[in-house]
Amino acid sequence: ADTADGRALVEVARAAKRAGFAPLAASLERPIKPERVVDTLNRLLPEDAIVVADPGTPCPYFSAYHESRHAGRQFITNRAHGALGFSLAAGIGASLGRPGTTVVSVMGDGSFGFTCGEMETLVRRRIPLKMIVFSNSVFGWIKASQKAGYDRRYFSVDFSRTDHARVAEAFGVRAWRVEDPAMLDAAIRAALEHDGPALVDVITQELQDAAAPVSQWMG
Repeated sequence: ADTADGRALVEVARAAKRAGFAPLAASLERPIKPERVVDTLNRLLPEDAIVVADPGTPCPYFSAYHESRHAGRQFITNRAHGALGFSLAAGIGASLGRPGTTVVSVMGDGSFGFTCGEMETLVRRRIPLKMIVFSNSVFGWIKASQKAGYDRRYFSVDFSRTDHARVAEAFGVRAWRVEDPAMLDAAIRAALEHDGPALVDVITQELQDAAAPVSQWMG
């Protein structure tokens, strides 16, 4: 009985979370909401896919809303350590460790700058890693913390927008840039179907203005 009661409570909580997630995932607003990116991957990824989330903007969204369809190490993140740039390098490791499996590294644009040089490794070794960049021109966790704890006294958290798709293409990686949420499905589907490394640069909402699934920002 206790087990049944516990499962019932879990289902109630899951239903409430999904109810809050659904309208954000379906939003056609610009910049694109992070929830829409998560929802698109939930629908398009094969069941055995591995998702590696950087501890920046993607981490809270994928920790809360990514759907794993069966047991196993299919979601990897290092949220507690906050090591930006983790997902690209870890995605390479996951791809080599489980060849033939779709591996997707999701990262913020701040994280992209830490390890983007490893795209040369992807091309040289012909590693078919898929990359999604949440491009919002901000160190999101830090700016959200400054908003919540320091009365919006922002310092060293904003930076210029980079065209990450063109950077990727310069390395020889197939890439797409998406500003219109209606085009997101097609771009991610094309990246997943590509037989080599691929990147989708998604212009997304800034984290400090989003309904991020976190209980408290640091700071």
